[in-house]
Amino acid sequence: MIRNVGVIAHIDAGKTTLTERILFDCSALRYMGDVRDGTTVTDWLSQERERGISIISAAVTCQWRECQLNVIDTPGHIDFTAEVERTLRVLDGAIAVFCAVRGVQAQSETVWRCARKNSVPGIAFVNKMDRVGADYRGVVRQIAERFRITALPVLLPLGAEDAFRGVLDLISGRAWGAAGEALSEPNDFLGDADVRAARSYLIECLAEVDDGILRDYLADRVPDEVSLKAALRRAVQACSIMPVFCGSCLRNIGVTSLLDAICDYLPSPAERPAPELLSGSLPESATSLMVFKVVHDSYGLGRLSYVRVYSGRVKPGQVLRNVRSGKEATVAEVFRVRADLCEGIAEAVTGDIVALCGMGDDVVTGDTLCSPEAAVELRRICFPEPVVSMALEGSSESDRQGLPAALRQMCLEDPTIRMKEGPGPGQWTLSGMGELHLEVFLDRLRSEYGITAKAGHPRVEYRDSIAGAACVERRFEKRLGDARVLWAAVKVSVAALPRGSGLQLELGSAAEALPGACREALVQGLRDVLAADVCEGHPLTDMHVRVEDLSYDACDMSELVFLNVARLALSDAIGEAGRVEMEPVMLLEVSTPQDHLGVVIADLTARRGRVTEVDSLALGVARIVALVPLAELFGYASSLRSLSGGRGDVVAEPSQYALCPRKQQ
Repeated sequence: MIRNVGVIAHIDAGKTTLTERILFDCSALRYMGDVRDGTTVTDWLSQERERGISIISAAVTCQWRECQLNVIDTPGHIDFTAEVERTLRVLDGAIAVFCAVRGVQAQSETVWRCARKNSVPGIAFVNKMDRVGADYRGVVRQIAERFRITALPVLLPLGAEDAFRGVLDLISGRAWGAAGEALSEPNDFLGDADVRAARSYLIECLAEVDDGILRDYLADRVPDEVSLKAALRRAVQACSIMPVFCGSCLRNIGVTSLLDAICDYLPSPAERPAPELLSGSLPESATSLMVFKVVHDSYGLGRLSYVRVYSGRVKPGQVLRNVRSGKEATVAEVFRVRADLCEGIAEAVTGDIVALCGMGDDVVTGDTLCSPEAAVELRRICFPEPVVSMALEGSSESDRQGLPAALRQMCLEDPTIRMKEGPGPGQWTLSGMGELHLEVFLDRLRSEYGITAKAGHPRVEYRDSIAGAACVERRFEKRLGDARVLWAAVKVSVAALPRGSGLQLELGSAAEALPGACREALVQGLRDVLAADVCEGHPLTDMHVRVEDLSYDACDMSELVFLNVARLALSDAIGEAGRVEMEPVMLLEVSTPQDHLGVVIADLTARRGRVTEVDSLALGVARIVALVPLAELFGYASSLRSLSGGRGDVVAEPSQYALCPRKQQ
């Protein structure tokens, strides 16, 4: 049986250490690596080992009991959330890791929202129970309040901080120490009043969501271990309960109980709902795959496509069709992946996650690959728009020559990085999710491609919108010779939408009736204007565009005419509606000592920030939530350390675009 599981968390909660302990306890490693030494399996990039953080998602496979575990360790930094997005798209379960001292943090909520968006059930693991200030009950309470889900403790910690020595399973009554060593005979702890209360609470919570446990509860019968596990499994898969486990990854306590929970409570691929489709139906026997990641292998294998098998089987020599491009390719190899290493296998079955070699250069993240006779397309993966950009150019002539190809390859691997030519000769503009994102990208450009680039200062990626509504009709003509005139006229309406709505494009019946090539040219003309590719200003957002009417000579049509008339009409409509500049606003979660709270809040206010929430955490730490324009946040992490005596921490994620004040425009 297969379990496809992702490890998600805020940065420094212990995801990578947990993955390392999982591999060790599953006998997939002889020795446990350490993040501090840069010796872990899943943090294999040089940038990850230097910085001590995960930058890309890394897949590993191991065996626990009767289950094959495909585990993906994901990044915890907000700049690399896209890695979490595309990983959760193909997973069946998630392990959400929390620090026992710091509890639920900003990125914890962000990645959990990603999981819920994809209906991925989760298990919580409260790590670092051996740390000073560890508060298991407090973290459980935070999970329930901030995730709006029933957080149900299944393990209780035995001891705390330096005295932490093991965990007690409330369902089985067994206690476990380091590396799963039994601490006592079963049920030795069940006489304790706190344990009895915790077990009663577990049964009551399950009785609220499971009829079988409810019948036992009402009849005053104590459900047995098998019944409790079955009920909890159903509740987890329905996403109505989040079981909470605890331990210390560093001391390898609680990890084997978590491995049992993965097998006992998280679903197999066969138990998950069918994936969302854009077209067709999922074939029972034919092969269908989702490409969730594309990388260029550094060991000479070329381009690897990471895929989830949704139906059928895939093996070397098999022909697959790319639904988006219509092209067919033959699978050269099927690989089981272990971080940066690949092991060839004979075939992959339904539900498996593997890498394919030989699928061609046009495969991109989100593509559906299927048997040539199948008619199915899976819902594509959506990525957030970049918010920060910088100009760069090669440092030498050889760097300038190799830069464009290297940028294209790296942008293919990371869909949240965008590139375009300019602003000057030989220069390129690179856009990404934050300063760290772009900084790591440049490091990888140097280490993996041998290209050194000179980069400008990071700057904000502004957007434009419109102040009102407008409807215009424009005609475009192209004369060919003395008598022949190609023409088209289009009426386009635009209207402003609430902030955060994005773009909505509606063609209308007249445009939908156009022949395919002319319709595509019309749509391309509209998109050129919206992306600011053919006019001044920034890309547009928060507006609705509709093609109201269309006229043309049906006997003499030209794609170029439709392209130009669409550009002309939409540009003039936007001008009449009133173009306004928008700036990205970030949602900040700031942690600072209580005695520095006032000065930190004052600094946020001076940066045009709006504080929305302030509360207290353990050990005299305050938490501040605020909305702050991105333009005011360059270098903020260093400033916060200065204001907080070196003990402040901040996490920022894109929230919305807001009207840019005139003095900022």
